[in-house]
Amino acid sequence: MNHGCVTSALVRALGLVGVLGLADCSAGSKERSGFVLSIRRQEGSTVARGDVLPGAIALALGGLPAGEVTRLREGLAETTEVAVRRAAPTLFDLAEDDAGTMPDPLRQAMPDLPALTAAVNVLGAPWHAFGLSVTLGPACAVAPSACVPLFAPAVDRDDALVRQGRALAWTLGNATLLRLPASARPALLRSLRGTQARPSGTIALVFDAPRGMVDANELELLHDEAREALVHLAPNALQRPWLEALVAARADWALPIPLDADEVLVIPRLSALARLQDFHSEVELARKVE
Repeated sequence: MNHGCVTSALVRALGLVGVLGLADCSAGSKERSGFVLSIRRQEGSTVARGDVLPGAIALALGGLPAGEVTRLREGLAETTEVAVRRAAPTLFDLAEDDAGTMPDPLRQAMPDLPALTAAVNVLGAPWHAFGLSVTLGPACAVAPSACVPLFAPAVDRDDALVRQGRALAWTLGNATLLRLPASARPALLRSLRGTQARPSGTIALVFDAPRGMVDANELELLHDEAREALVHLAPNALQRPWLEALVAARADWALPIPLDADEVLVIPRLSALARLQDFHSEVELARKVE
C-alpha cells in the first residue's frame, strides 16, 4: 500500500483494499485550532496493533444512519441460517443447487463494513508504519519531524513526510469538519445519512457529537446474533475477530477528538481515498440541501 501504510487486521480480514491519496478539502470545511497530527521519523519498524477493539465496533455503530444496527443484525441472522443449511442440507427442503448458490446476506450488508474499517483507524492512534509514527494530541509532540493541524487543507507543497503521515492516519487525516447553525443541522444530517447508506458512496461515518450511545436493546439483540454466528464459524475464519469484538462492544462510544455543538464530522471510506474529490463533492452536495 502506498506510503508504507500498515492497515489493521480488520481491513485485511474483510479484504478491503484502498489506495491512499490526498486531495484539497472542499469548501465548507474548517480548520480546528488545537488537535494536531505529530509525525515523526523512526528507526526500523513498529508492528501495528492487530486486534479489533470493541470500542471501534461501538464507534462504527454510532456513526451509522439510524436503522443500520437493525439491518446488520438481520444480516447476521440470515448468514447464520445459511451456514446451518450448508452444514446440514439433509434437514432442509432445498433445491438441488441451493446449498451452493445461496447469497451471503452479510456480504450484502457491506455498507456497514467500511464503517467498521474506518472506526478502527479513528481509534488507532498512535499509528505506526515502517520508519514512521503519527500521534494525535491537543498540541505538537516534543520534537516531531512535522506537526499538522487536523482538518487543515492538503496542499501541493506538503512534503513526502506530511503526505505519508496523513495517509497513515487516513480517517482523521482526510475527514471534513463542517460548522453550521442549529437550524440547518437536521437537513444536513438527513442528506449526509442518505449518501452514507449508498453502497457506491464515499462516506463511512458521520458524527454530530463527540460521544453517544447505541440503542441498548438493539445492541443486545446484535450481540445474540453475533454469538450465534460464531458458533458456525471455523476457528480460523476471517470474520471471527470482528464478530468477537462485536459481542464485546458496549453501547457507549466516544471520538478521540472534541466536537463543538455546531460541528459535524464526516469521515471517508478507505475505498474512497483514491477519489477524495468525489468525497468532498458528496459532502458539498449535502450542504446544498440544507
